[in-house]
Amino acid sequence: MNWIQIRRALFVIFALNIVIGCSNTSNENDSVLIPEVNEPVAAINKGRATLDSLNALIIDNPNNLDVLESRAALYLGARNLAYAKADIDAVLAVDSNRLRALEILGDLGFATNITRESRDAWQKCMRLDPSYVPCRLKMAQLYHVVTEFEKSAKLVDGVLNLDPKNPEAHFLKGLLMRDALGDTLQALQWFQKAIDIAPDYVEAIDMCGVLYSALDNPLAVAYYDRLIALDTLNKISFYNRGMYYLKNQQWNGAIEDFTICTKLDPADIESFFNLGYIHLQLDLRREAIGYFNQALSIQPINHRALYGRGYAYELLGDITNAEKNYREALSYNPDHEGSRQGIMRIQRANSQTLAN
Repeated sequence: MNWIQIRRALFVIFALNIVIGCSNTSNENDSVLIPEVNEPVAAINKGRATLDSLNALIIDNPNNLDVLESRAALYLGARNLAYAKADIDAVLAVDSNRLRALEILGDLGFATNITRESRDAWQKCMRLDPSYVPCRLKMAQLYHVVTEFEKSAKLVDGVLNLDPKNPEAHFLKGLLMRDALGDTLQALQWFQKAIDIAPDYVEAIDMCGVLYSALDNPLAVAYYDRLIALDTLNKISFYNRGMYYLKNQQWNGAIEDFTICTKLDPADIESFFNLGYIHLQLDLRREAIGYFNQALSIQPINHRALYGRGYAYELLGDITNAEKNYREALSYNPDHEGSRQGIMRIQRANSQTLAN
């Protein structure tokens, strides 16, 4: 497991919340094609073949420490932590100063949220060989996670001195620019350097997409396009690109991306809600109700979808169903201002009707 995979397991680096929206017809949605699921299957088969090969080598030579470390890393990547720990313990019982074994031991501590063990293993690794880059990078990442930014930056700078073309070090430098200094533009420069060194560096490409989207910069789309080219089954990239399109009222692109999301994940409530919202913006009220219905079929307790459906009914002049949806939304979220305003509009309209 590399240090990026470990980071993913423990914390979310960035969260971006924006409004929701999209547009198109159900016929267009039905025409969206979903890519074949060949690559994940190939990856699984490759992993099994590698494990079989390692098992065969260990049967022939049970004391081959290199092979035991390789198998431990494979088990760790597959989240088979008990087996990974058994292999690493076997290696360290023979040689307690094996750098690769100490690195993986730290990974195991990180994966099980026992960061003290990670710290101890990686610090020992660095004491034994200050030039061993993987342990320095992972220790820098650990310091970043616990917001000890100065210690993290010192280690990252050390890695860049040892290996100026290390893409992970450039990526982490970008994270430090963003999180420690709040400097988005400097962060983007470091993320781009990481991509220049490793063109398929998914985490750096994704971070550029997210940050450019937050800046409302159309460059975001190019990064999302690249992510989708690298993984045509990655729903998050489609969703993030759809959100950029939505924010900029590029309805056709947003509809296409959110529709793909619902094909990839039929339980994607947010994409169904977004499609409902967009159809409201396009005055396609009955189509909007259909999307809100799909969201509610997945999660009936959903005041946002109830409000959206109620508003669509109100625009259609179906006051009874509009009020029913607004009241149900308020039963789940009494502070929802949109539903409260909807009921007030209905009450005012009823009062005027009675007065006339």
